[in-house]
Amino acid sequence: MENQQTIKNKDTIRGLYENILNNRKIELLNDLISSDYIGIRGEKGANAFTETVNAVIAAFPDVKWTIEDIIAEGDKVMVRWSWVGTNTSPFRGIPATNQKTVDSAIAIYRFSEDKIEQAWIQGDRLGMLMQLGVVPKDVLSFSQTKK
Repeated sequence: MENQQTIKNKDTIRGLYENILNNRKIELLNDLISSDYIGIRGEKGANAFTETVNAVIAAFPDVKWTIEDIIAEGDKVMVRWSWVGTNTSPFRGIPATNQKTVDSAIAIYRFSEDKIEQAWIQGDRLGMLMQLGVVPKDVLSFSQTKK
């Protein structure tokens, strides 16, 4: 049986995706992200999280996240999510393709004092790059040609 803190942490992550990200209420991240949070490039606090999210929203302005699964235990919440968006602006140096793109990931968030203090995200970046045409779609083909 889940305790109250675990339920609260799950609700926080659900609100992160369904309210803050999908409704573009990015300013509310300050209420959820610890000042000790460290982003993927070493930056700290809510700004670290915001920078990553804003890069996705800028490149895929119609992006919408969907929570597929959410599981919690102790101070951690795991979420399997997907998003769909149209690539209308450059993304991390990749020119816009105007392609509708689907991405998915599994993220684990660690809480401290009711705020997200750490996150580990494992996404399907290869699949997304294939959809954008940056990586050939047959790159995963294991067939060999005869000589």
